Amino acid sequence: MGVISRRLGLVAALAAGLAAAPALAQAPTAAPVKGGTLTIGVESDFEGFDPVKAGVYSNSTVTAASLFYETLMRLDDKGNLLPALALSMTPNADGSVWTAKIRPGVKWHDGTPFTAQAVADHFNRLLDPANRYAGRAYLAIEKVEAPDELTAVFKMRGPNAALPKTLAQPTVTTLIIPVKQALEKGADYNRNPIGTGPFVFKEWRAADRLIAERNPNYWDKDKPYLDRVIVRPLPDSDARYASLVKGDVQVIWEDRAENILKARKDKNLVVLNWVGSGALVIPLNTQREPLNDKRVRQAVSMALNRKANAEVLTQGLRPVHDDPYGPASGITCKDNGALKYNPEAAKKLLADYGKPVKMTMTVTATPRGREGAQVFQADMKKVGIDVEIKPVDQTQLVKETLSRDFQVTGWRIIDLADVDPQMFANFHSKSPINFSGYNNAEVDRLLLIGRTSLDENKRKEAYCDLIKILNDDAVWLWSGSNTDFAITRANVRGIPGLRGGAVQVEAAWLAK
Repeated sequence: MGVISRRLGLVAALAAGLAAAPALAQAPTAAPVKGGTLTIGVESDFEGFDPVKAGVYSNSTVTAASLFYETLMRLDDKGNLLPALALSMTPNADGSVWTAKIRPGVKWHDGTPFTAQAVADHFNRLLDPANRYAGRAYLAIEKVEAPDELTAVFKMRGPNAALPKTLAQPTVTTLIIPVKQALEKGADYNRNPIGTGPFVFKEWRAADRLIAERNPNYWDKDKPYLDRVIVRPLPDSDARYASLVKGDVQVIWEDRAENILKARKDKNLVVLNWVGSGALVIPLNTQREPLNDKRVRQAVSMALNRKANAEVLTQGLRPVHDDPYGPASGITCKDNGALKYNPEAAKKLLADYGKPVKMTMTVTATPRGREGAQVFQADMKKVGIDVEIKPVDQTQLVKETLSRDFQVTGWRIIDLADVDPQMFANFHSKSPINFSGYNNAEVDRLLLIGRTSLDENKRKEAYCDLIKILNDDAVWLWSGSNTDFAITRANVRGIPGLRGGAVQVEAAWLAK
């Protein structure tokens, strides 16, 4: 089969796969029960719900935002596309234009109709350079047009096979807000969200709780099943787990291995886990001394005993891989160019560098953040690198990282259904989210192949060539696989796979 016919075959397959009938991603074992209040404990408070003002959404914010906002398409736990605000998305012959047919009869929470123009307004606002929205780096869209009330046309910057799946996962860019209302309300909108989603905003007490109530006019008439959802920021993981055991909350997002292993032995609790793309990572700022020198970055990489540290820190729950692609991506690289653990080689590189090496590692002021920093500090000390640990709250860490105000930090490439948005956003030299300041023309070329080619084999080859360069340049260190966990009380049902670490409860219910 030639390249042209392979491309057309892929486009046809994509178009055919987008008309699937809606279904639950995780079918309940019994008929859902309506009513009740579900309280979710998350790791951090929310910056707000206007993406232009809030910036990058944490998994805590996506959990809350998913109550109010929706995406055009959805993904089930197997990665199949399902209709949501759009009934279908269909490409042109080369995948450079995608047409979305909007679901009729959907309304915003204030009663105004949801139309294709709202879709265009949302994405065009994010893409407008005047808004200086860093998250536009995740999108390969040139502009969105609305030729009629129920048709939204996505004009891409080039051929793009990833768009429907990119738009299907709830993220800061894909959860659609009403731009007209946001502009009318101004700064007030960021704390008073209006969406199309299954729950309507009721109240937000900063650093305490956010309350949402059932949307009686939701387009999916059988849902939601719950009357009310409360989301509580509980930054301390042990306190969060204790609240779950006590019954004060019914669901928590969790990443502390001790709590996850304890929960697996508790008959009153259920552990949910999701293995996605992405990774736990340690980004190095390539624009700051001493890490602007490749020898120092390579020394840091070879001094860090990643696999042994992951075994200690996660008790085997998050094994280390040498790339962020994950099993669901289908990308398997025979040679990923990973620098192996080799303290003696690290010492030689540092001797060649010839100056004392000191650096500061910024981490979250949580047990996870401190523990990770301590093992990093201990490994660096063995080769003569002096590391100061700087613990901050998660909101501050995000701000400092995105403004490149760091040397070493802890981060995560979140799970996305296609690897293109994250890889392009994090490593393309022109991306506003390339916070390591990395600049490599060959990496830029490979990222464009991954973004624009409709030949899946060419895309996979480009991503494998890309990871070899990134590993050799030691830009980011892969410190753990991206496995997300939530723990629920035993009577909680209907929570789908934790894509991006978000707990979604549109179809959740409480068994009696």
